[in-house]
Parts: sequence; structure tokens; C-alpha cells
Amino acid sequence: MKLTLEQIKTISVGALKVWEADGAFRFAKCTQKQVDAWYKLDEILGFRAETTTGVRLDFHTNSTAFAFTPQINGEYERYELYIDNVFTYYYTKADFVENTRKEIVLDGKEHRITLYLPGHEIGALESVEIDDGATIAPHKFDCKMLFFGDSITQGWESTWDALSYAHNVSRVFNANSVIQGIGGSYSHNTVFDKEIEFEPEIVIVAYGTNDWKHYQTLEEGRMHFSQFLDQLVERYGDKKLFGISPIWRDDYEKDPAMGSFESCCDYVKEEIKKHNMILIEGESLVPPLPEFFIEDVLHPNTSGFGIYALNLVAQMRQY
Repeated sequence: MKLTLEQIKTISVGALKVWEADGAFRFAKCTQKQVDAWYKLDEILGFRAETTTGVRLDFHTNSTAFAFTPQINGEYERYELYIDNVFTYYYTKADFVENTRKEIVLDGKEHRITLYLPGHEIGALESVEIDDGATIAPHKFDCKMLFFGDSITQGWESTWDALSYAHNVSRVFNANSVIQGIGGSYSHNTVFDKEIEFEPEIVIVAYGTNDWKHYQTLEEGRMHFSQFLDQLVERYGDKKLFGISPIWRDDYEKDPAMGSFESCCDYVKEEIKKHNMILIEGESLVPPLPEFFIEDVLHPNTSGFGIYALNLVAQMRQY
């Protein structure tokens, strides 16, 4: 049995919109207003706002098989499958060359199926299949989370998309989460949309490391970050709001036009506290050791993301 659009909508997580176009189911982690705003700032950021970071299908079924057929559109296509919350299969673009349909045999007992769409491409599914007459029920979550951030929130360079810090945190809290991580992005007053149709109990903001090298002065960077938080607090002021300051990076001693990296981190922390958000100090999340980062010593590797998530969860639980 091929699932219908309405069935796909009920089991989709991390997407603000699900629709059908050009022979495939499509998913959006950002509103159209946000996508347009990012495109206006930069063509690459606009594309990354359209990627399916954080989008997954998550449901329970007693089917004896599960199959899906992606529509391959990009170079970094990757689909990752969890069964009963255990990482079980993954497929890269090379796995789809001869046959794009992938079928996984199950035993007919009820299992939780979680299919993660590509975090760095615009993922799309031509079909999703289970047995005729098999049960299908959306997974039940304990809370909702909304993440805003740059490439680190997007899970840049994690060996597997589903092992980014945002996904790890989402799994620990059993959270229905929307992850608006956009590689290369920075805080900007135009990219927040107060009409987002998602009501989280928890909101996490993690900007700053790209602000440091993007803006020309500390005052300019602070202004955009403050104006972004103004809108965030106006929309979600009654929620639990966490602000994460930038994590350690190895090139912090290099001085761009806006001043030192420490000065940037300082105003990020000040603005988070000024807006009555809970401050999580980024330097407490990942050890300042190159072993936990990829070669650029800016983005955590998979181990670094794991430590990031463990430390973040421990601090969030205090609140």
C-alpha cells in the first residue's frame, strides 16, 4: 500500500508544510517568508533554508515490510533509517544509482519506523509503502522544540545527519522538533516570521559564530541579534527560551573587522540575558580540543556533536 499525501502529513515531523509536486512528496522546514528573506540575503542561504534538515517520517506499524523511493536531486543525498529508535540503515546517493526503491523486511510485529530525510539537500519522496491493511500510527511525542541556528545546528559535517546535536537532543526529550539550521547563516532582523504555525514548549537559539566574521562592527552584529531576539520573545515569550552562545573555535585569535571573537561572544551572552532567556554558555558544551572537530576546527565531528548534546541536555534538565 502506497501512503497518500494525507497519511504522509500525519507522520511527518520537522516540516512546517508538506505537499505534493512534480511527482513527489515535499517538505519545508521554513516558511516561505523565511526562505524568501534568506534568498534576499544570499542565494546559498536561500537554498539551505529549503533543505530538509530535521525532517523525518516517524510512525508505528505492524507491516512485514517498509519501502520508500526518494527523488534524487542533490550531490549529498542521504537517508537514514531508525527502527525502534536504533540506527539501522543508511543510504547515500551511490546506493540509489541502480534502484531508488529501498525495501526493509520486518517481522509483522509493531515497530517504530523513523526515516530521516537529507539534512543538506532538498529531500523528496516519490513513494512510501507498507503492507495492505497494516496499521499505521504517528509517533507520540512528549514535547515540541524549535531550533534556530547556523551550520552547527544544521549538523554540518556530522557523519550522519541524525546524529547532529539538535537531533540527539530531540531524541533524548522525545521531542517533535523543527530544526531551522542553515549553514553559513547569521542572526538578522528580516529572517524571523511571527506567523510560523508551530507551537513549541521549548525554543533554542544558537547564532553568533558567523556573525563574528559577517558584520563589520560589534554594534552592527549586536543590533541584528537583538532585533531577532525582540521578535522571538514577542512571538514565544511564554515558552521556555534557551540561548546558546558560540562554541569554541580554533581561529578565534584572528581579528576580523568587528573585533575579537570573545567580544562577539560577550554581546551574544548579554543580549540573551537582556531578553530574559536562559543562557547556555557555548564554551561549556564542546571541549576546546581539535579531536572533537573536523579539519576546520569550527564544526564538531560526530563525537563532538554527541558531547555537545550530552552537555546541553544536562543543562536544559536543570530548567
